[in-house]
Amino acid sequence: MRSRRLFIGFMLAALVPLGAASPGVPGPVPEASWVRGGDLRLHLRIFRGDKPSKSPILVIVLHGDAPRKRPGQQDAFAARAAEGLDGVAVGLLRPGYTDLQGNTSEGEKGRMNGDNYDARRTDAIASAIGVLKRRLHARKVVLAGHSGGAALAANILGRHPTLADAALLVSCPCDVPAWRESMFQLTKRPEFRDRIETLSPLDMVEGLSPTVEVTLVVGTQDLMTPPGLSERYQAAAAKLRKKVRLVRLANRGHDFFLDPAVHAELNRLIKRTRPPGP
Repeated sequence: MRSRRLFIGFMLAALVPLGAASPGVPGPVPEASWVRGGDLRLHLRIFRGDKPSKSPILVIVLHGDAPRKRPGQQDAFAARAAEGLDGVAVGLLRPGYTDLQGNTSEGEKGRMNGDNYDARRTDAIASAIGVLKRRLHARKVVLAGHSGGAALAANILGRHPTLADAALLVSCPCDVPAWRESMFQLTKRPEFRDRIETLSPLDMVEGLSPTVEVTLVVGTQDLMTPPGLSERYQAAAAKLRKKVRLVRLANRGHDFFLDPAVHAELNRLIKRTRPPGP
């Protein structure tokens, strides 16, 4: 009962929009746009850094499953990431989702039981990132995803190993079958035991480029995506000599994507992917 009460409390808290996605919040002024990802048209908001570059670093931010709210964290995170960046940060709206401003990406949202981490959505987002990479003449691409967005980012790394140079995976359900069983035990919702077609990041580890840098960040008190899911992903990557680092943040739960400690890890990745100066 206690775990279910904690889950319900989390879901109620999730109804409150977060951060810089709301009008009037200081920071870079976003540009609303659209991008074609395969056969889907996806909405995005572009936040340009204050250090213009003809060949920028491109940070792509993917929101979580947002089961009971319209997602806004992708924009809030991208706005903060753009500050001081010699590049561009993009909040990308996943297929089928409607954002805080009422824009809706094409495609199906899914039932949010792991079904929307499948190959079609993964490849559509990867295709959109490729278009943005070419459109913006990006020299480096860094992915940042929270929860379900982290699963999709990890799947992209495995299926499209040359697309990105680094990734920040926060609160990742990296072992999807184990995550679904954990969610069933937590919520008793039967859809977490339905048969679905999906991809699991843990099965994608072998496809990771040996040069891509990945940082996993997980809260030690996370009930939604327990630390063991990230730990198994990192352990599998270590056996294959992939560059995957795990950071455990003490006393954090699940929804801490906008935590300064997370942005510190993003900045660390950006610095490591930025080519040395003259």
